[in-house]
Amino acid sequence: MSNSGDFVSHFRERVAEQGDKAALVFLADSGAGVSERAIGYAELDRRARRVAAWLGERTGRGDRALLLFLPGPEFMVGFLGCLYAGVVAVPAPMPDSNGRGMSRVAGIARDAAVRAVLSHATAIDAVTAWAERSDLGDAVGVAAVDALPEDLADAWSRPALDGATIAFLQYTSGSTSDPKGVVVTHANLLHNEEEIRLALGTDAETTVCGWLPQFHDMGLIGQLLHPLYLGGTSVFMSPMTFLKRPYLWLWAVSEHRASIGVAPNFAFDLAVRRISDEQLATLDLSSVRWVLNGSEPIQAHTVEAFTERFAAAGLRPDAVFPCYGLAETTLFVTGSRDGRRSIVVDPRALERNEIVATAAPGGRALVGSGSTLGFEIRIVDPDTHTVLPDGRTGEIWVRGDSVAAGYWKQPELTEATFNAVADGEPGYLRTGDIGALVDGELYVTGRLKDMLIVNGRNLYPHDIEHTARRAHPALQAGVGASFVVGERPERLVLVHEIKASALNGTPVTDLLASVRAEVRAEFDVHIAELVLLPRGGVARTTSGKIRRGEMRSKFLAGKLATPPELTAETTETAETTKPTEVSGAVISGAVR
Repeated sequence: MSNSGDFVSHFRERVAEQGDKAALVFLADSGAGVSERAIGYAELDRRARRVAAWLGERTGRGDRALLLFLPGPEFMVGFLGCLYAGVVAVPAPMPDSNGRGMSRVAGIARDAAVRAVLSHATAIDAVTAWAERSDLGDAVGVAAVDALPEDLADAWSRPALDGATIAFLQYTSGSTSDPKGVVVTHANLLHNEEEIRLALGTDAETTVCGWLPQFHDMGLIGQLLHPLYLGGTSVFMSPMTFLKRPYLWLWAVSEHRASIGVAPNFAFDLAVRRISDEQLATLDLSSVRWVLNGSEPIQAHTVEAFTERFAAAGLRPDAVFPCYGLAETTLFVTGSRDGRRSIVVDPRALERNEIVATAAPGGRALVGSGSTLGFEIRIVDPDTHTVLPDGRTGEIWVRGDSVAAGYWKQPELTEATFNAVADGEPGYLRTGDIGALVDGELYVTGRLKDMLIVNGRNLYPHDIEHTARRAHPALQAGVGASFVVGERPERLVLVHEIKASALNGTPVTDLLASVRAEVRAEFDVHIAELVLLPRGGVARTTSGKIRRGEMRSKFLAGKLATPPELTAETTETAETTKPTEVSGAVISGAVR
């Protein structure tokens, strides 16, 4: 699409073409109505130059700047300002008002050795106080991007940039003490945006609509930067706006005639459950070409239910677009550009790492994540590093120009993860995900570190959690985490959120028995420990993924809180746990 060697040059070409056309449209819900704030291309460029000039006076090329913003267009002003200055942007989640997330963000700031912190006027006092408490040093400047002098834009001078210049560090969800910053270069970013364009068939007329966190890879690359790469428009809202009123996401798609929507799998479930018939009648989704479904395991029944529910609003039957990607590949790897595919497989064969189609009852439906254009994908035995044939599951390894430069300041981990050798060929990224290739289609079946081995059988935690949720409506509004403790024999543990008001008279002992029966019938495995938590009790990452390892550690330490109204009835779990505060991340309450 462009011969530019860096994202700044590419974006400024779009600025020259689009002028005052809306680049960003932010929607805010006051409860009394939805308000809009729009920024055009020329204005976004001018504001980015102001930030870049401010950074140029205080930082050097290649220094890092932390971005701490509440949802809104100012985040992108700060992000582009960093790129315009040759400064490495470090997006991070804003700590909440209760202080949760402060230590993680401080760990990111220290790991990146940031020289500046960017925010906006509404949050600058809180951010300044946080920076002082975090002891970042006197040399770290703090600024609100919307309070900088207007004339700074004219003081900007373009730094020397090329494809190898680091654009930003994408910190993946990890521990506070050991944050992992993925190093994304300008060349990585341009290549991945082009991959997305080719897969989706997008252009300057494209409007993308979403609500994902702006610091998250799917929110940043797919929801915000992709429209800017094209010369299109990004319409977005805060995650909390969506979680409180899922209708507003599809209302915005309808109102702004968006052609692309972006969301993880749980959002499709939430839309089906929470959007009423009356609200459905107000929607016109005929403008939608694709609704991207990624970031977490894709459930076949979710895709079917969403497609069926919103067909009445004009949604095309093939509009849901399963895709696969990760921060280490900038974002996008595969997508269903040739049409959505699924396959029903023998679950016993899957436990043996084989994909075997079946028409027999009890088969497991797998949704394909599409094919690739610009990557080499190999399915590899994670132990022997032998490339496996079609139809065998193993670790997904990828190679291509979107693959990031490595992990910030972690050369050994970078070498092991980003330069793996498969059948004598170096340069592969080990994704840590499990999947298989069937006729060029990638089927992602799980996460290597989450695989449950029970009595020699390989089980996938999200399958067990999904089956458990079917046991009773009180579980369907929450999420679960399954894991194994002990050795020979291994004990399967399920921790699950419960909405007590949805029990509707069902004794908790009966619910526990139903969950165990459902899981035993589906997988022929016994749940040794079943712990019920309040909604929000299962820890999740900022992108909504289940933190199973964290929940396992809390279970082993006896640090899980059981709702007081259930304690008397759940003696089998209450005796083995002790109450403490358990809180999720930004989207921990996503399926309330």
